[in-house]
Amino acid sequence: MKITEKEIAGSNREQDVEICRQGFSAPVYATHPRSGFLLPKHLRHRGIGYLWAVVFLLLILLLTGLSLDTAKVYLVTHQLHNAADAGALAGAPWIKKDQQKARELAQLVASQNFADHDNVLLDLNLDNDPAGDIIVGRYTYDPALGISTFTPYDPMAIDPMPINALAVITSRDLDDRAGHQSSQKVALNYGPISEVHAVNIAGDWFGKAGPYAIATTGGGVGSGLICLRRDLCGLHVQGTSSLTVNNITDPPTYEEGAIQINSSDDDLCLYSNGGPTIIADIINITADECSLIGNYEFPEEPEMYVNYRQPPMPNPLAWLNEPENKPTTNPDLSSMMGNDLTDLYGDVFINSDVKISNYPVPLPFGYYSSGLELDAGTEEKPIWLSSGIYILGGDGKQKGGLRVGANAVVRCEPGVFFYITEGGKCDIQGGADFRATPFKDEVFMGGLYDGIIIAQDPLDLLSASVYGGPGFDLEGTMYFPQHVELQDKSQEKDFALAIGGNGVAFNNQIIADSIYIPGNSDVTINYDGRNPAAVSRAYLVE
Repeated sequence: MKITEKEIAGSNREQDVEICRQGFSAPVYATHPRSGFLLPKHLRHRGIGYLWAVVFLLLILLLTGLSLDTAKVYLVTHQLHNAADAGALAGAPWIKKDQQKARELAQLVASQNFADHDNVLLDLNLDNDPAGDIIVGRYTYDPALGISTFTPYDPMAIDPMPINALAVITSRDLDDRAGHQSSQKVALNYGPISEVHAVNIAGDWFGKAGPYAIATTGGGVGSGLICLRRDLCGLHVQGTSSLTVNNITDPPTYEEGAIQINSSDDDLCLYSNGGPTIIADIINITADECSLIGNYEFPEEPEMYVNYRQPPMPNPLAWLNEPENKPTTNPDLSSMMGNDLTDLYGDVFINSDVKISNYPVPLPFGYYSSGLELDAGTEEKPIWLSSGIYILGGDGKQKGGLRVGANAVVRCEPGVFFYITEGGKCDIQGGADFRATPFKDEVFMGGLYDGIIIAQDPLDLLSASVYGGPGFDLEGTMYFPQHVELQDKSQEKDFALAIGGNGVAFNNQIIADSIYIPGNSDVTINYDGRNPAAVSRAYLVE
């Protein structure tokens, strides 16, 4: 007898047992009396979901703890990075002048920041250990490779490099190496679940990892030669000329022998059509590169540093204007002498044009509406100028201003200042024996013009020329801010100032919109640190 599945499904337990007793060979499907069709083998796995729930809850808890600890590490790293940024920016403005103060400021400002609820402490690292917390050094950009490099300063070097950057490294670890402030590791809240109780966080400027910062600064130093023009050609050294900027500070410091070129023109900022020699401690250039830099010969000894991408130096004499209380008339030379100058010295002046051939007493300072032209004199009987301010006018057509002929022998009493205005021109010819010193120690007008020997009105558009010789000795700053439109970069008339001569020395600074040095010149500027540029900004580079 064959029993169908339908019949079995409709049977009850007693029927199934009876069928089995009768020996029928038919499939028997037993059901639980309370569960209908639920089979016994499934009932044996009941409750496994609770076990999986526990496992997944533990896993979620572990992952949540790991996420929270990771977030904590990132937060502490960010806090340490902020402290490094703040410390580097605080110390960088002093890095070129006072490294000790730069370190102390970096340490102080960093300590005012918190990481993991604790102050960020830094070691001053006075030995400048490259693995320390605060490192002074040099940050440079190589336009050929397109990379930037930070090099720690070596205090034991025979010829130490210029310093222009400050690196600050912050950390949370137990390392007590030299130049490093020991601190606790970052404790993990959930890490002990996986037997990890704390982690190290440490910056690495060399590997460019972790919390660290490098800041540098523009300004803060002086320059013996400053080219203010922001575009086109700032400095043109012609042919085989030689330009040297010496540092005569006592004691000497590297930053006082700089050349500053504010032009951002990658082609013309520093230009030559020959092979001149330039010697200076530093050349700071605003441009990203200088495609014509290869035309220059830079001596290997002493080593000179060329810095690109430098911020333009602010004009240190931008405040200088025409002296106040300018007289409205020219000095009465004849009444001063008590004689008719025409009878004594021939054609000494015509109207307001003053042409001095020889003058037995110092020429009075004051306002000369058509300028001064000095073109005679001997060593025994030089042309004398009295101490004071000379305001020299002109006609804007190559006349007036200050003109010193090649045969002139001119001496000045201590303390003179020449201000060229009203279309005047400065024209000092080669061979002139011209010696003068500026005001010093607040001798006149409260020291307003101390240290300045010649200045030209920025509204004048005539190019100035100063060519020295064996008897040329002008101390002080020469200032020619007039912006002459560049037509031909090979001609001196297209530059604010042309300087030259054979073996001529300028003491102590030249500031001009643009500067031209003709071929075969040998020019030296002995700079004494005057008019240092204020720190224009401190900025993070890494």
